Amino acid sequence: MSSNTLKGVIFDMDGVLVDSERLYMRFWQEACAAFGFELTQEMALSLRSNSPETAIPKFLAWFGESADYHEIRGLRRKLMADFIDRNGVKLKPGAAETVDYLKQKGIKIALATASPVKRAKHYLEPHGLFDQFDSVVSGASIARSKPAPDIYLTAAGELGLSPYECIAVEDSPAGVISAKTAGCFTVMVPDLTQPEEEILPNIDFLAHDLNDLQKLV
Repeated sequence: MSSNTLKGVIFDMDGVLVDSERLYMRFWQEACAAFGFELTQEMALSLRSNSPETAIPKFLAWFGESADYHEIRGLRRKLMADFIDRNGVKLKPGAAETVDYLKQKGIKIALATASPVKRAKHYLEPHGLFDQFDSVVSGASIARSKPAPDIYLTAAGELGLSPYECIAVEDSPAGVISAKTAGCFTVMVPDLTQPEEEILPNIDFLAHDLNDLQKLV
């Protein structure tokens, strides 16, 4: 992407800006165990960026009709919230520096997260990042969640830009497909897993960490 084309950067949050995906995986597994279900690491990873609409069929396939997704998720949320209230959540390497770099360059930035806005604020505000975003779009307000392109189309629109003028920064396969389908220049910063071969055609730039993003701008 040329500097003349680039006008905005849209970030996913979990696993991209904050080191929360490990916590999601840990507490999904703990919550399932409390209800007598064994959630493998592979299962937990497949829940990334999923809304209830896409996660519930997975739970039913894995554990049968006796698995109450909403009840298990409620416990997962409580366990994770209690942990973060005590310990906070760390930023990913280069997050603060890259946001500051983009702001200095006058590039518009948006957040496109599956998390509610209140949670995004809770995670990012202690690091002074939440108010840096020109727009915050939550999957809770979007009809179709990732891997549908809706959240990136909305975020670009709120920046007053075309998706083709935006870089999208993602860590999960569902997020990568969402961003690429929307028309964004798609950057993947792998978090818990490296991209599988079938996802590679959707990635325009594979970064080691967020500091690599500065090379594109």
